[in-house]
Amino acid sequence: MPSRLTRAALAAVVAVVLLSGSGTTLAGWNDAELREGQVVSAGELTVEPVSASTVVVRPGTSQPLPASTPLVPGDVVRLSSTVSVSAAGELLTGTLGLEVTGLQGLTRSGPRVTTTLRAAGTRGWTVTPADDGATVTAVVDLTVPAAVAQHTTLDAGAIRWTLTQEMP
Repeated sequence: MPSRLTRAALAAVVAVVLLSGSGTTLAGWNDAELREGQVVSAGELTVEPVSASTVVVRPGTSQPLPASTPLVPGDVVRLSSTVSVSAAGELLTGTLGLEVTGLQGLTRSGPRVTTTLRAAGTRGWTVTPADDGATVTAVVDLTVPAAVAQHTTLDAGAIRWTLTQEMP
């Protein structure tokens, strides 16, 4: 029977061989999991023009006149702009804004706005996915002042719509 010292030495040699990785008795354990790629997409906020018109409303006439009608003091140039909003996405909120500061050269009324959107301050409306497809119409009347000279060309400017996402 081998001595205790011999058995201890043999056990040490076997341990070194097993731990060194040079032996073929070690098992390499591993595992892998493939996660399929996931597609994510952002929501969408858009404002699209539907219609725009410019007509002349002359005191004493029952029908609007074409925009090409030569103007006289007291005439009203009526600008109408209709847009449609698109809103798609979870927890998406935006503000539709109306800018009329680009309108110039004529005395202007405050814009009259027709919409089902909820007001969000002065000339601003809240847009959520529930409002997808809503339309908004703004009408602004510009009055030709009495002091305008003959043959003057007036550039009325433009109505500008903006749609801005609000961060949650």
